[in-house]
Order: sequence, then C-alpha cells, then structure tokens
Amino acid sequence: MKMKTFQAKTFHEALAQVKKELGDDAVILSSTEKKGQLNPVVVEAAVDYEVGDVPVPRQMETAARPVLAKAAAPPADDEILQGGAEVIQLRRALTEMCAEVGTIRGYLETVKADAEEVSLSPEKRDALRFLKERGVREEYARELCGRVNGLTDIPRAMLDKVNVRKGGWDACKVVMMIGPTGVGKTTTIAKLAAATRAGLRTAIISLDNYRIGALEQIRIYSKIMGVPLEIATDARRVKSCLERHADKDVIFIDTTGRNPLNAAFLDELLPVYETGVPVETHLLVSATCDYAFLEQAWKAYSRLPVDCIGITKADEAVQYGAFYNAAALCGKPVSCITTGQTVPGDIMFPNCKKLLQMVLTENPAGMEIAALA
Repeated sequence: MKMKTFQAKTFHEALAQVKKELGDDAVILSSTEKKGQLNPVVVEAAVDYEVGDVPVPRQMETAARPVLAKAAAPPADDEILQGGAEVIQLRRALTEMCAEVGTIRGYLETVKADAEEVSLSPEKRDALRFLKERGVREEYARELCGRVNGLTDIPRAMLDKVNVRKGGWDACKVVMMIGPTGVGKTTTIAKLAAATRAGLRTAIISLDNYRIGALEQIRIYSKIMGVPLEIATDARRVKSCLERHADKDVIFIDTTGRNPLNAAFLDELLPVYETGVPVETHLLVSATCDYAFLEQAWKAYSRLPVDCIGITKADEAVQYGAFYNAAALCGKPVSCITTGQTVPGDIMFPNCKKLLQMVLTENPAGMEIAALA
C-alpha cells in the first residue's frame, strides 16, 4: 500500500493531485483545512499497491469479476473531501456555540443577581453588600438578608449558624484532628497540648507517618512541652497506645493529611472509633482555602463522625467571612482558631460574640473597620 499527503489551495486541486499520482483507485484517508497557510487543504490518500507494482487495469478487473448485481455508486472523492470539511466546520461551530452559551449564562446570572438586589429595600441592599464585602458567600449573604431588616439585625441572624464548642478539653478522653494536607493539624495539636497541660494530664498519639518530617516535628514539640508522645504506625495500634495512657485526662491524636477524595485513607481511621474510648473528632479547615475546596473537604470528611471544626491560618486570611462560611456549611461548632505558628500560643477559643465580632467588624490585622450598633 502506498500512502501520501497532498497539500493544495482547494479541495479540487488536492483531488486532482491524488488522481494524477495515485490513480482512480486511490482512497481518501483524511482531509483537513489549516487556516493561515499558503496551501491550507491537507489530504491524506492511499492506494492498495506498492511503488513499482503494476495495478490491474480497471477494464480487465471489471471483466474478470462476475456481475452479481448493480451496486450503488460510491461517493465521489470530492464529495468525501467536502464531507470532511463540513465535519470540521461543524465541530468549530459547536465549540464556538458552547462558549457563547457559557457567556450568556454568566451574563443572565449576573442580571438576575442584580435584579434581585434592586428589588431589595435599601436597608437589605446595604446588608447584602456589607456581608459580601466581609467575605460571606453570596448564597449565605442572601439567606441572611431574607431574615434581617438592616445591618443591626445581622449578628442575631448569624447566631442560627454560628456556634462554639462548650466544655473543657477533658470532656472527652480522646480528641482527634483530621483535615486536608497542610491545614496545620500537627501545629494545632501542639498548641492544644501546650494550652491544656497546665491543668490536665495530656499525651499525644501521632498517626502521621506519611508526611516527610512530620514525626520529627511533633517529637520536638512534645519534648519541649514535656508531653508524652506515642507513634502509631496505623489506627489499629491506637488502642494499645490509649491503654498505656489510661491515666491521662485527654489524649490528642494527630492524623495524616491526605487528598479529601481519598476514601480509602478515611476508612483507615475507623479503628480509632472501635477502641471503646470516647473520641471527639475535629475537622480543621483553613481560613485561606476557597469555598469549592472547603465544600469538597466537608463532603469527604463528613463520612466520619465530625463533632467540631477548627479554623486555622486566620492570620493569613484576607477576610473573616470564611469563618461564617465554614460554620454554615458544616453545621458544627467552632472549637478553636489558630492565628500564627508560635507554639505555645497563637490559638484562641472564641465565644459566639467574639466569633461574630471577627466576622463582622475586624480585619485579619485585628483592626476594627466598622461598628454594628
């Protein structure tokens, strides 16, 4: 079989080249049109004989073949070329149409949002704009505006979704921190152990043997604070670690950070809940992550019995509205907020009033920028 690529200005010129060089028995394999070239039409053709072979003349081939029935005439080569060009043009048109539909959809959504905002009373409109400026997600901001008459009603309306952890840290024997990679679980564990060691007997169990340097980090923290550390190679070994520290008031468990979509990893933590010891699970989320990732993380980690959420990296946040977004999405009380890397320190245990004050009247530098009388 001989194959060759031909280039020409038009399909008819390309077809003429094919017939001239390969004969009438040539088969068109593909045809494309490349805009901006001197010879934009590219045709790939083949004929079923090698160079040097003598093809059977069409007249002899026809005479030797028995006539069974008159078959429909195959499409002409120029029709095949034209059909290929039409397919290419159709694909291009569909791509452009999809892009235009996406643009129109975005425009309509913007128009709809603007129309809804215009329909609000001036007081509600001010409240909506204020909440969005504070970083509250639009769907939550609009829901809040449906329940307020103005700015001063916002704190009360937010209390429906904002709650904080109550009780001491010895209320549950085991406190386990879970969350995505890099959210700050190990540092938060160290902060908590440092904050509670003055009045409670504490210990740390680390399951984080996946991340490079993680064990060394928690080992240094525990040595400085004088808090005993256990290394468990997997969750099934947690029970024996707990038994060795049965005299402790609270035991913090540090876990490996993984991709939230890794369901197998989450299943590996299930033996912790089978030890017979009460476990309080805290999902740590970063104040700097976008809402799409937060949503993905919650969807994955909510397969475990999450009791609270902790918010990390508050010092790196642009707006504190992310606190409300996390609380509203997860529907769990906030246990702690970390505000830096210092251990011990840089951790706070807010009440509802302080949490709302941060969301509504403070920026990440701690400066008050507005007041809700």
